[in-house]
Amino acid sequence: MKDPRITRAILLVMDGVGVGSLPDADRYGDEGSNSVGNVSRAVGGLRLPNLGALGLGYLTDIEGVPPTSPRNPPAAGAAERPECR
Repeated sequence: MKDPRITRAILLVMDGVGVGSLPDADRYGDEGSNSVGNVSRAVGGLRLPNLGALGLGYLTDIEGVPPTSPRNPPAAGAAERPECR
């Protein structure tokens, strides 16, 4: 019988992709930042099926990348992590 424990993990860090602004963004002139969301709207949507399936649409509004839902759960965990200081 195959061991059911997870034996591998992939950590995909998308630092600098721009999935929204941090709470202190106004202090740095970055309020409303959302590079990937703004680019998706500017080009009429993005096709990112693999990243979407992993939960990218959960992090911010991206035209063409629907958010996951309980009926369509992500194939991976997705989280937004503010900078560590």
